[in-house]
Amino acid sequence: MNPPVAIRIILLSLGILSALAHWFMPTLTRPDLYFSVTVAPGFRDSTEGRLVLRRYRRGLIGVSAVALILLGTLTLTAALPLAPLALLLQLGAYFGVFYRARRLVLPYTVAPTTVREAQVGRRARVPGGWMIASGPFALLLACAGYLWAHWHQIPARLILHWGVDGQADRWVARGPGTVFAPLLIGTAILLALTLILYAMAHWLRPIYAGGLQGEHESRFRTAASALLIALEYWIAVVFSWLAIRPLLPAFLQRPPPAIALIPGLLVVLATTVLMWLGQGGSRMTSGGQPQSAATKPIGDRTEDRFWKLGVFYFNRDDPSVMVERRFGIGYTVNFAHPVAWVIILLPLLALVAAMATIAARHMRR
Repeated sequence: MNPPVAIRIILLSLGILSALAHWFMPTLTRPDLYFSVTVAPGFRDSTEGRLVLRRYRRGLIGVSAVALILLGTLTLTAALPLAPLALLLQLGAYFGVFYRARRLVLPYTVAPTTVREAQVGRRARVPGGWMIASGPFALLLACAGYLWAHWHQIPARLILHWGVDGQADRWVARGPGTVFAPLLIGTAILLALTLILYAMAHWLRPIYAGGLQGEHESRFRTAASALLIALEYWIAVVFSWLAIRPLLPAFLQRPPPAIALIPGLLVVLATTVLMWLGQGGSRMTSGGQPQSAATKPIGDRTEDRFWKLGVFYFNRDDPSVMVERRFGIGYTVNFAHPVAWVIILLPLLALVAAMATIAARHMRR
């Protein structure tokens, strides 16, 4: 399987996974949150709630059919570079289907409880502790030291690209920028992910501070943190290999094509585990949250008015940097908090740096 085939498989898999995830998303949220709207605990199973779900899924089927046909056409032809655009269009269409369903639910909005729970005592911990979480940075640092110690053994010209026949066809001159750039870019990405990891442990307000629901919520957070750490290790390995590649034997300098499938497998694994647990561990509780029909819904203890378009949380009075997603699995940032923008911009800057490095290498080849 050559690299283009692996890339085609990844893109098609992402499109199919996105369709499946959006199909199940409405049933994965907390019981009293429906299409990002706070509702009575039993509304999801009511006649009106099931009608909204049927309309949502009918729209999803139509959009998915068109999107996957377009994506398949692009990935199986010479128009492969346009396939990522098809994925973005697919997500945009899904948002339109979601937003239409949300408008159908809005008339059934119920005010959430004003009671807040505070966590007292031991804080949430990073799985394995910060010693395990620092492993990816240690790997990049070790590679930097190795490159520095063996600088004169690095070839004067570094291979930049291989042709479809497996032979090198592009090179770039050795220099501090070209040699250490992968490590710097990898460090920037890891810093952003580690900041998210820290925010999940310290800047994420629990919805349930104790009890069975609190225990399940803690398990969900631990699972999400462990998956994030696994992603960090994979990123550290990839960028370490990119940096140290000139010093490796010739047969190890060109990656096996199947390695391109690893990111997709990580995404599938993470999505499967978190969907099985349900948002905040809500699927671990039999029958959902034990509330009576007369009790105000708890939801995620945030007011609907702070959720712009149902997906962007913006609350200047909330000190939390991260909160649970209302539609989907995992967490999102409080866009009103300054630290949230550091989390958002760091990976973007790393991506820009990577693209600039690649462009500069091509100009110098």
